[in-house]
Amino acid sequence: MNEIVWPMKVHAVKLEYRRLKLEKIPHGYFCVRRGVKMVAVTYDPENPKCTPRHPRTLYMTSKKGRSFAEAINKYINLKSEYDSLLASWKTKYSFAPPRVKFPITQFSDPHGMNNDFFSRQKERCGKYIPDNPTESEFGDLKSKNELMGSDILKLMDIPFKYETEVTFVETKETINPDYLINFYEIDRCAYLEILGMNDKLDYSIRTASKINGFSRDVYRPGREVIYVVLYDKSNFDRDYFIGEILSAFNNMIPDDALIWNDESQAV
Repeated sequence: MNEIVWPMKVHAVKLEYRRLKLEKIPHGYFCVRRGVKMVAVTYDPENPKCTPRHPRTLYMTSKKGRSFAEAINKYINLKSEYDSLLASWKTKYSFAPPRVKFPITQFSDPHGMNNDFFSRQKERCGKYIPDNPTESEFGDLKSKNELMGSDILKLMDIPFKYETEVTFVETKETINPDYLINFYEIDRCAYLEILGMNDKLDYSIRTASKINGFSRDVYRPGREVIYVVLYDKSNFDRDYFIGEILSAFNNMIPDDALIWNDESQAV
């Protein structure tokens, strides 16, 4: 089963994030008239005269037509995401989704781990190359667990970077966390570590050193760093992996960021 069941706060944020984006971009559809491909614009935030009853139609081959075609493609994809999220909301709740106060402010942000931080980080900084790397659409990975984790992050629409670099101030140690993941709707990111191979002493010592470094530099579990401990390395626990990520995502959304005394947000 590929469907992700979003916690309520995460679900509300995803809906409102897309609703607000839809307000800022042109709406429309594609059509063919007399054998000619056209783009019809039914809403343009910069042109109030453009309405569903009086759409602006443009040839796809014209300069403006091409520009609007790109915008309408984005609208169609975003509207599809919104409609799917809204339909899912209605199957679970008997009340309308709330508004959300953006930007969402964190109680504490010791490392400035926002969307800009994510975009600045370089990936694939790790120097260790396994004898038999796991090939994937994301590039070579070190294990099948990382491949399954990457596939799930893609399914969850969570952008990630593999093996960025962190140097701890307190311990002076430099590490390459498995992932840096981006909760872009709330302008946050976090390191994600898949911990396993507990039967190997050297690995366990490195893991303990890594966790100590994160702790001493105030990377809070479930906030700046997410640990997924796989006790059975031969059986990847998909539900547990997803649950740990969604728990962190949900906890990063303060309760007071949601406004419940408003009408339905249906577009």
